[in-house]
Amino acid sequence: MGRHAVTPSMVPTVTPATPLNATPAPAAAPPPSAAATPTSTVTPSAAAPTTALTARPASTAADLHAWIVRTTCTAAVLDTPSGSWLLTAAHCDTPESIDAAGRTWSVVDRVTPQGDLPAGAATEDLALLQVDGDLEAAVGGGFTVGTAVADGSTVSIRGYPSDSDELTGCDGLPVSVEPGGITADSCDLPDGTSGSPWYTADGVIHGMTGGPDDGGTSDWESESPRFTDETLIWVSSVVG
Repeated sequence: MGRHAVTPSMVPTVTPATPLNATPAPAAAPPPSAAATPTSTVTPSAAAPTTALTARPASTAADLHAWIVRTTCTAAVLDTPSGSWLLTAAHCDTPESIDAAGRTWSVVDRVTPQGDLPAGAATEDLALLQVDGDLEAAVGGGFTVGTAVADGSTVSIRGYPSDSDELTGCDGLPVSVEPGGITADSCDLPDGTSGSPWYTADGVIHGMTGGPDDGGTSDWESESPRFTDETLIWVSSVVG
């Protein structure tokens, strides 16, 4: 998501002939480098290597807001080969289209785990939506999916309420991790924020508002399915 240096061919040096009866002029000393020049080309160290690894600039949670879009709930744009996939909650109604990045995108596919993940509502409340174009490029990037963070770690949770176009949520929320899911408290996430990504500033989703209670028992207590290696395998098998 090399170039080869081209070395000009060696050109033979042609020395003009000296007339037989002419008195040759005092010969100038040959350039010091003429006899010492090696036949192989040595690339100066200053020019190698031609490429270098560049670290990805550090992001903040706010930099990633454009990757979160409003659907019938909330969805997160994923970093995929086609740029056309989003992650949301399976209990949300399937939208016909999504408005983002200044245009309307038609939803052309919806995939849920069904039997692909271990049984249990907490792990099955996931859905992948596909739109008819490269939404990832249009919004400037997409999330990758990772496993659940460690107990006590902090995440950002952002989503769209059903009655507002304004993104809402919190940063730096500590989470509690249990076998069936993860929970976070003290952030007001009203109806419509199901499907909201639980993410870190490096652009990795570690959870998503959803689960057996459709994302929480109240606006102030949110829950997410516990993402495992099986979750990542399933997502990868769908999006490529």
